[in-house]
Order: sequence, then structure tokens, then C-alpha cells
Amino acid sequence: MGMRGWFRRKTVAGDRILELVPQTLVAARESRVDGGVQVVLLEPRFRRGPGARWLQSRLPPERAHIEVRLEAYGSTIWGLLDGRRNLAEVMRGFVAAHPDQADQASERVWLFLQELERHGFVSLRQATHSPDQR
Repeated sequence: MGMRGWFRRKTVAGDRILELVPQTLVAARESRVDGGVQVVLLEPRFRRGPGARWLQSRLPPERAHIEVRLEAYGSTIWGLLDGRRNLAEVMRGFVAAHPDQADQASERVWLFLQELERHGFVSLRQATHSPDQR
């Protein structure tokens, strides 16, 4: 099934799902692992609830975050999230980095981004273009 065919079945953003722009909401750091790059998301220990901001600001730096380590494919996808690339561009970048995954790229990228959104690591928003863009 082609990339567009798979996404037409989704109703999250109607026909414009490939135009969604993932925006990161948490900090991350990269480390070298086995000749590749591994991304570690830094989730604030306190993000929700009354007093979360106050509690978070009083933690020592070494305890302020929970580390979420991404595997190789997730690290590639995270590295493509710059707040400007839409979903279609992220998918093309993923396929360029992992050509052996081309058949599964659309599903892999979309499911991964949905999971990141569900956990509050990214937001998926419609691109806003001014009349002189594109």
C-alpha cells in the first residue's frame, strides 16, 4: 500500500494529514552508540498538576528529568523534527536514512509520532503558510 493510500484511511486531520508539522515539546540530547546516534528525550520529572513548575524548578539538575532513550529508527525520526518539516518531509528523510524500511516508512513514522504526541513529547499541528510561502 502506498504512503498516500495508508494515510487516506486516517481521519485525524482529514485529507491534509501529510501536511501536519510535528513540533517537539521536550529537550533532548544525542549520544554516540555503536557508531550511530541515539537520542535521549529529557522529560521533566514534574510537568502536570498543581505546583509542577515550582517543584520542577527546585530539583537538582541531575534529577530534574526522566530519560527516555529512543532506538535507532526513533532517533532518526526525532532528528528530523525541526518544527518546519511536515509529515511527508519527515517520511522522505526517514526513507533516505533507512532505505530498507521504505515499505514500512509511512506507518512506522506515523505511529511513532502518534505515540510521542500521546506522551506529550510532540504536538502535531497544521502548517500555517502565509500567501507568499510555497
